[in-house]
Amino acid sequence: MEQFSQQMIPLKTKKEIKEGIVRLVQYDIILNDYAVWLDLDGDKVIIPRQELELYEIKGGLNHYIGTRLQYIITAYDANRHVYLGSCREIKHKKRLELIERLKAGETFDAKVTRLVYFGAYLSIDGVSVILRNQDFANDYTTVSDVYKEGDQISVCLLKVNDNLKINVQAVTKYECHSSITIEDFEPQTVVYGLVRSVKPWACFVNIAPNLDAICPVPTFFTVKEGMKVAFRINQVRLEEGRVRGKIIKVIER
Repeated sequence: MEQFSQQMIPLKTKKEIKEGIVRLVQYDIILNDYAVWLDLDGDKVIIPRQELELYEIKGGLNHYIGTRLQYIITAYDANRHVYLGSCREIKHKKRLELIERLKAGETFDAKVTRLVYFGAYLSIDGVSVILRNQDFANDYTTVSDVYKEGDQISVCLLKVNDNLKINVQAVTKYECHSSITIEDFEPQTVVYGLVRSVKPWACFVNIAPNLDAICPVPTFFTVKEGMKVAFRINQVRLEEGRVRGKIIKVIER
């Protein structure tokens, strides 16, 4: 930010909270990165990628188009006649306030803002939180199987990471009332499954309510948490409640 322009003037006035809609995402040659663009009473406000969130944004910024952001003005570039803004300070304060409320046991009806392969991003009072598929349902049902963007889900706190990312869980986990149990499985049977997690040494795949099978990490194709797969059962241990097998293919949505 300090190198935004040689004519950048830091603003020392009171940090008034502004609000606006993201009009476009553009590549800025001075920043050498993409940034979002907003209007401020006829003037242009640029918010750099690193000032949008408290954490690193690894993907594109197009999902910000049309969203309403709260921000503060941090500087004015007299050479380009644009303001520089930041969302970080506001989001940090709001996130800390939400964490305290969640830790106190409060539940919220969170809005689904983006569906992803491992679950969904939700919004609670403008603060982004993460709901993973395994924290939403007891079986292979994913968030996207039941909800669409704009829907609301009742959630409570699961954990807060060191970087202040908030993970939530459904207040009542989804149940599909499947009749399938471990007693129905036999070796060489191929079943539908959902990848719960991928470790360096193995994958865990949900194949029935409250039943995760274990298998090697595939060699010739990539699997990620949240992917739907065809799973071939190699071994069933009823007395231990364990199933072993192999992922034979990824099921494309």
